[in-house]
Amino acid sequence: VSNNPVYSVGEFSHVIKKLVETNFSYIRIKGEISRPSFPGSGHVYFTLKDTDGTIAAIIWKYTLPRLSIRPEEGMEVICTGKITTFAGQSKYQIIVDNMEVAGEGALLKMLEDRRKKLLAEGLFNPEHKKPIPYLPQIIGVITSPSGAVIKDILHRLSDRFPSHVYIWPVAVQGQGSAKQIADAVDQFNLLTDKTDIKRPDLLIVARGGGSLEEMMPFNEPELIESVFKSKVPCISAIGHETDFTLLDYVADLRAPTPSAAAEIATPDQKEIFKNLENKHSSFYKAIKLTMKYYTQRTKSFQDSMSNSIQKIFSWQERVVSLINTQVNSYKNLIYFKKEKMQNSINLINQNSPKHKIQQINTRSVSYTHLTLPTSDLV
Repeated sequence: VSNNPVYSVGEFSHVIKKLVETNFSYIRIKGEISRPSFPGSGHVYFTLKDTDGTIAAIIWKYTLPRLSIRPEEGMEVICTGKITTFAGQSKYQIIVDNMEVAGEGALLKMLEDRRKKLLAEGLFNPEHKKPIPYLPQIIGVITSPSGAVIKDILHRLSDRFPSHVYIWPVAVQGQGSAKQIADAVDQFNLLTDKTDIKRPDLLIVARGGGSLEEMMPFNEPELIESVFKSKVPCISAIGHETDFTLLDYVADLRAPTPSAAAEIATPDQKEIFKNLENKHSSFYKAIKLTMKYYTQRTKSFQDSMSNSIQKIFSWQERVVSLINTQVNSYKNLIYFKKEKMQNSINLINQNSPKHKIQQINTRSVSYTHLTLPTSDLV
């Protein structure tokens, strides 16, 4: 025993650190994430556990954006990284460089738990869904700039009703793709009518088919939150008809395929032209019938007016004749009354005292000279 070397605490901690890091320079550990912590430093701390033990884990802030998934409580994962020790507390931990879900079953369970959590928070409620515009003038498409998806969308839009399209190129799988897509949604919403690039009337988030792991960016909470907060209506067009992601639940409308999204986003111009022709024909027939109806009404009114005018002329003649008759009658009556009144006046004047006096005054003295016999005088 006396021949064993004596180490200081620091020396022994250094030996252990070298031993561990040399023998486990790169390792993969499977376990369940417990108590994840996201402090302001940007690093992520959590415990990786199973039924037999636990190990501390850390993800540096510059590594986190490169991960395809974000650590969550209860998620079963496989962490890849290197083992190191922390001498201050005689602990060891894994510094995570990569993280993947441990099997499809665990991935589906994690997605279902996440879906229930988001559903409970109200992010999937129907009352939050915005209506899809009937004829959007500008459509923003968030997808990979290469591949068949964008070509299919542009082709379908060209066939149905050509609209102006803004293409925001993003990675649709792999590390950091969820953040790129969420940032694209946010940036589209920052546009206004006063900016050089106008805000689109509709957004389409699209990608082609793929495995469950490749679809993971469209299940990330940061993208779900961005779409939920978006003021611009959003159509999700991820994978094939049987593929479902959490983006489909929060989007205002789900399209089974990217091509179907283009069909949903715009009306068919052929149908529009056909409807316009039908309406034009209907309007033309209606106008003709209306004109015919009012022409008949006008003619009937003219005939009625002509008869009315004739009746008015006939009534006018009768009225004039009656008036003339009455006028003549009144003239004769007035003349008769006038003569009668004049005779009465004359009679009254002749018998008036004044007239009598005038007659007396105008009379001269008359006398008779009598000659008597003289004898008679004696």
